Amino acid sequence: MGDPDQSLAGRASSGDREALTALYRQHKGPLLGFLTRTLGEKPLAEDVFQEVWMKVITGIGRFDNSRGTFRAWLFRVGANAAVDRIRREGIRRGPELDQPITNGEGGETRRIDLVPSRSPGPDREGASAFLGQAMDKALSKLPPFQRAAILLRHQQGMSMEEIAATLDVPVGTVKSMLHRGTHSLRRSLGHWMTP
Repeated sequence: MGDPDQSLAGRASSGDREALTALYRQHKGPLLGFLTRTLGEKPLAEDVFQEVWMKVITGIGRFDNSRGTFRAWLFRVGANAAVDRIRREGIRRGPELDQPITNGEGGETRRIDLVPSRSPGPDREGASAFLGQAMDKALSKLPPFQRAAILLRHQQGMSMEEIAATLDVPVGTVKSMLHRGTHSLRRSLGHWMTP
């Protein structure tokens, strides 16, 4: 199975703006979603996304489809940019749930008290939102490339081979990162995973 973006990437590297626009439209949502989960906040993810896309524009000529798909190459650029930003700025994802924040009336409230409920019934009110935040917090504790491997597999649905190409590591390393990351998540979220 070939890379469906191969033709577009080839045309884009020759200066075809329409091909580059098509690649942008096709991959913007998935890449921005990956960066948002990796970095923990949408404005930061949007900033890094712009950096990534500038790297794509200037580096599309270096895309080599013999080393993997365009998608894997794009997400490699994205994962590296996110990890660089995490390391450079010492980003710690996710706010503390008990952290007080100022409300509009001059008082303070806890962040957890502002979590909206998406649950259908009052007995489960806020559970899914809280689980999402717990998952984000658990993900934030993983090493950056381990976190990227988990998100590429479970959020983006990439195969082991695509993840290996994206992170520029052997498939065995991907399997190890996924195993260790999943084990860490289970340990962190154990009480959420029991029936």
